[in-house]
Amino acid sequence: MAGRESRSSVCVKMCPQQRARHEAYSELSKEAQSWMAAARQRVCAHLNNQKSRQVCKLTAAAERQNQLTAQLKAAEARNRVRQLRQHYQNLKEQEINLMISCQSNAQRAVRLEQLLPVRERKINHTDCMDQLQRRRIEEILEDEKGLSTSYR
Repeated sequence: MAGRESRSSVCVKMCPQQRARHEAYSELSKEAQSWMAAARQRVCAHLNNQKSRQVCKLTAAAERQNQLTAQLKAAEARNRVRQLRQHYQNLKEQEINLMISCQSNAQRAVRLEQLLPVRERKINHTDCMDQLQRRRIEEILEDEKGLSTSYR
């Protein structure tokens, strides 16, 4: 303690700039050292927390990127399948047209065209009748004696 008192008395006699320079190179007190260690621990914990957040953000971004890549690959595969199906249909249509055009007469060509349709026809299942037509059809169906369809 005697050394400590002599140092502090020497520091008191110095001007503020000299005292600051002297204290900058002197050994810190135990209390100041514990404060610095606690501050260092908080800074390290904060940096580790930030790094873990960045890793979480990067993994989430990488997961999103993988999901988008998978969706893109699936769309490309569907497109390739659609193109192959369309190519097959075109080849089939060309072959049928060639067979129809090579028939010896028009009657055979028409018959073959009816047997081998070039394009598959899609059936429209929507109701094409109005209320009056529907009422008339229901009336005909309910008529057991055939009075509504008999010719006079």
